[in-house]
Amino acid sequence: MSQEPSRGTPYWDPYDDDLRRSPYAAWQGLRDDAPLYYNERYDFFALSRFEDVMEASLDASTFSSAKGVTLDTIGTERELASMIELDPPHHDVLRRVVGRWFTPRAIGHLEQRIRTLCAGYLDPLVGRERFDIVGEFTARLPVMVISSLLGFPEEDHDNLRIWSDAQVHREDGEEERSAEALADSDKLHGYYWNTIVERRANPQNDMVSELIAAEMEDLDGTVRGLSDIETMAMIMLISIAGNETVARLLGSSAVVLSNWPDERRRLVEDPSLCDNAVDEMLRFEAPSPTQGRYVARAVELHGQVVPEGSKMLLLTGAAGRDERHYERAHEFDAGRRIDRHLSLGYGAHYCLGAALARLEGRIGLEEMLARFPEFHVEPDDVEYVKTNTVRGPAMCPVTV
Repeated sequence: MSQEPSRGTPYWDPYDDDLRRSPYAAWQGLRDDAPLYYNERYDFFALSRFEDVMEASLDASTFSSAKGVTLDTIGTERELASMIELDPPHHDVLRRVVGRWFTPRAIGHLEQRIRTLCAGYLDPLVGRERFDIVGEFTARLPVMVISSLLGFPEEDHDNLRIWSDAQVHREDGEEERSAEALADSDKLHGYYWNTIVERRANPQNDMVSELIAAEMEDLDGTVRGLSDIETMAMIMLISIAGNETVARLLGSSAVVLSNWPDERRRLVEDPSLCDNAVDEMLRFEAPSPTQGRYVARAVELHGQVVPEGSKMLLLTGAAGRDERHYERAHEFDAGRRIDRHLSLGYGAHYCLGAALARLEGRIGLEEMLARFPEFHVEPDDVEYVKTNTVRGPAMCPVTV
């Protein structure tokens, strides 16, 4: 199935529902005709070509994360700054605290648990002719995995997913969160805070308890534990990022494999390709397609000077379809040899949970295709999440 975008006047609006649903023609226009793009309405610049996005991702001294990483937060003051909202070396100090828990070896023991969870969600769907794969499976699996690691009781997982979704939800044309989303944010913060208080009094065998007990060497050489604010910011980052991106990745997989039935059959016939297919899916339909940065010093790009203090978006989703780096960039190829992609970040902010996301993605694909080797998704029936940060289906009806 060809997905070559049509040409048009370069324009990108991260709050436009139509563009969030189908961004590729717009991103093609930016790459070809406006590699340094400026949006006057929301006052931001954007880079969309692979090499530009990669180089900016590596240059934290110019393109800073320390003043926000989403368009609506860049330049604002935040009491609860997470690790991804810090630059090296401060970022590196915190990353070392948790990095060891997310290596491929550290999360390898989760494989059977993830398969068991997949079976619990997918087996009841066998025999049904139509169901929402997102609501029944892809949005439920990651919240169960990450919340279990953190130590949140299973009966709370649905609420945590709903409250997490609200943190990134933005209505068409709206830059700010709704009153309902702000209320859900308060509920989520309250839940995390109460958990920290409880674990300090009664430690358990879970990641929250380990975070509270962890020690780190600060920049001045002082050895200390995480403050309550640092602990809460870390829990929020792990929980929300772990829920949202994997849910969208697996949801997009259903859409893509319906659109590319030959590639789906290829994976059914050779499940060992699913590991590589996850990286191709990340390239092809990046679940986190925009990364915000604050321009810490004036920089010249494509013959223009971007002033200090500007907002910059690094369009990792657009970079994944850049024909300058990938042959047949608009084709999904489960066996594609990928030297590198930017969908999990690059440089200092490479995704902490990359190994876990890949593990969940691979097992999720294997288990879904083992039960549903043939299925169809009607593109017009798919509803996409409304955010300026993640992209993927919020609802995806599947017919088998």
